[in-house]
Amino acid sequence: MGIASWAGLWFGLALPAIVIMYLFKRKYLDTIVPSHLLWDRVLRNIEANRPWQKLQNRLLLWLQLLAAALLVVALMLPFVWVRGGSQGHTVIIADTSASMSAVWGAAERDKDMQDTNLDRMKKQLREDIERMSSGQEVTLLRLGSQPQVLLSREKNKDALKKAVSELSADYGKAAYRETLSLASALTWNDPEASVAIYTDGQWPDVSGSGNVAFDVPVQVNSVQDELAGNTAIVQFGVRQDGEEGGVSGVAVVKNYRKDKTEASLDLYGDGHLLATHQVVVEGGKSATVSFERLDSAEVYRLSLSGGDAYAPDNEAFAFREKADSANILLLSSGNLFLEKALQLTGSRVTRMDPGASTGKNGGSGAPALPDAKPDIIVIDGAEPDFVGEGAWRDLLKETPLWTWGGGGEKAQPESGETETLSHPVTRYLSLSEAPTGQLLKREVPVWGEPLLKIGSLPAAYAGKDQGVARLVFLFALEDSDLPLRPEFPILVNNAVEWLRTGQATGLGRVMAGAKLDLPVAADDIDGTWIPQEGFALQAGAEQVTAERKQGVVSSRQTSPGIPGLWRLEVKGSEGAKERTFLVQVTADPAESAFVGIQPLQGAGNLSDKPVEGAVQMENGSQSGQSDSLISKSRQSLVYPVALLALLVILVEWGVYQRGRSI
Repeated sequence: MGIASWAGLWFGLALPAIVIMYLFKRKYLDTIVPSHLLWDRVLRNIEANRPWQKLQNRLLLWLQLLAAALLVVALMLPFVWVRGGSQGHTVIIADTSASMSAVWGAAERDKDMQDTNLDRMKKQLREDIERMSSGQEVTLLRLGSQPQVLLSREKNKDALKKAVSELSADYGKAAYRETLSLASALTWNDPEASVAIYTDGQWPDVSGSGNVAFDVPVQVNSVQDELAGNTAIVQFGVRQDGEEGGVSGVAVVKNYRKDKTEASLDLYGDGHLLATHQVVVEGGKSATVSFERLDSAEVYRLSLSGGDAYAPDNEAFAFREKADSANILLLSSGNLFLEKALQLTGSRVTRMDPGASTGKNGGSGAPALPDAKPDIIVIDGAEPDFVGEGAWRDLLKETPLWTWGGGGEKAQPESGETETLSHPVTRYLSLSEAPTGQLLKREVPVWGEPLLKIGSLPAAYAGKDQGVARLVFLFALEDSDLPLRPEFPILVNNAVEWLRTGQATGLGRVMAGAKLDLPVAADDIDGTWIPQEGFALQAGAEQVTAERKQGVVSSRQTSPGIPGLWRLEVKGSEGAKERTFLVQVTADPAESAFVGIQPLQGAGNLSDKPVEGAVQMENGSQSGQSDSLISKSRQSLVYPVALLALLVILVEWGVYQRGRSI
């Protein structure tokens, strides 16, 4: 039995009021008067009020108290739960976050590796749907990277079970709060509605941004047990130590269990086993593992074995980054300050005078391309005409570029007030005075981020255009006193480091379903994502067609939805070369941190009033049968209680009609 409105208790004040009235009730005594001469005196005595008299056992008093108590109960809107009779609206939230792909317990894992939390949830949901009444309406919400309404107010059991069977895990950042908010909105001010959440209980604390309130009952059914544990690779990277120093790597392993665990780390390079390391990690702690003098490879894969509940974080990939000095091509007619500052960073600088160079490669009058592909191209002054043609155009399109000044209309800042914005390039810099008096009049492109402002005009901006780093200063060095300032070498060093960030054989790592920028060409007409290694390949992930925009491959792609190493094959138009990009897709790291059943914090409340609080976890899996709201409905007791109160009032009236108090 439940209570829908505790506000009805206020009427309970009528009970002591009735008792007080009986305490102050006048009491009349039968008196024998021997003489009518004494009548006036007796009359005065029998009409006297006798307050606070002893409360006597009177039937009328008890009937009045019972009637008032029944009215109080009726005003509190009592109800009871009945099975199989629901005709209302139930919103089901099916948790398909990444942690649902974990096996549900150590004992079961030995028997059946395919019995994941998601499998158990779907089985439980199908059973509950089969038991629900024929007229019940169900809205099915999928909790993934974004809330998704799969079915709305559906009564067909077969359609519901089919939608449940097609559920799959979503490895991106789960939209917990957004899904709860949607469920709350769908059931708000609906007295016959209810919410049922099917989950493993591994939710982050979403209460920081405010609680999600429900004014309907909320039931949480857990498909997880307390035996689950997880050990994860949280960080992994490799680095080449100079030209002949080999490759070194470092990994961080975290144990989310309560007790310590022992695991084995196997490091592969291009599919060949390079090193093995045993690691013991205390419960709730992390351990760092280093690998030295590794053979050179394009892609390194670190695999963790030892058995745990959650597989997507048991592998990590890394692409070799260059640790040697940068190879910089400086296109300048001569700028000693800039050239020396670039050399101070440890880079190898090759200066090319655009006006004095001649050659045949890359177009008429264009100089020959450098023998070694530069890591960074720096253009001092206006861009030479040949950089927009042929092979030079392709080289600049795929190489990080830093430009100083250029041609075009110039503007005078209205004030010398200088603002240095936060960015890796401006780290440790504090330019309080304007370094120049004239700026190129240009708008910051959509991919750019302002670094420096003079007055209200941008003086420098940076960003990635189609995945390639770009750094632009809108004034020429010869028109500036910046080279004479002590901050100039720091600025140049920061710029070189930022332009080289992420230069590796692959494009790095990205979360499943997230957006990433790719350095595609204008004539790339087709592309395909192909699983290469890791969890995606083991899970049998299929190839995914790359997104297209205006007939060509879009430079902004959505990463595949399953963790692992993916290869994007891009095909150009006829005669253009094919290109390949490697990307490591990861699951949301927050999904790795679980140690058994935890209460859902900030998810709402079980009462049917919008009171802030947490949903209490109710584990349906331990009892062997779900106690979901799907198979129950709320039967009101207001009318039976009100009818009983009316009968008591009629009996009371009959007692009163007798003319005496009993």
